[in-house]
Amino acid sequence: MKKKNIFLCALLGVVAMFNVACGDDDDIKPTDVPEAVMTAFQDMYPGAVAEWEKVAGGLLKAEFLYDAHEKDAWFEQNGTWVKTITEIATSELPQAIRDYISTTYPTGQIEDSDFVETLTENTYVVEVDRENESDLYLNFTESGELVTP
Repeated sequence: MKKKNIFLCALLGVVAMFNVACGDDDDIKPTDVPEAVMTAFQDMYPGAVAEWEKVAGGLLKAEFLYDAHEKDAWFEQNGTWVKTITEIATSELPQAIRDYISTTYPTGQIEDSDFVETLTENTYVVEVDRENESDLYLNFTESGELVTP
């Protein structure tokens, strides 16, 4: 019985250390998000509830579900919107992008696709899983033109 208690205590200690080590120190409570950021977020995505974190450059990132899509939106501390990345289904990609990928990478499979909105441009980022090769990340314009191979 004593060995069992020691084992359980050791196991709980390891689990506790793992939780501390893997904890995301950058997560912040919604109440700690500056009012200007929260107002800008609610104006853009009425009714959305987000999980917030601080990211590089002092930006705040909101992770949330909106219009049946997972989204990440970045804001400056003063409430200025920087960008939004929306996870989309392959079927939501423009046909020109799907055609390009199926023709250029006939054995490749679209693993992930995102619509990226910024102040200056909107793009699609597509991850293509290729058999026996490294994955490709391709950027396309809204009209479906390849920006980077």
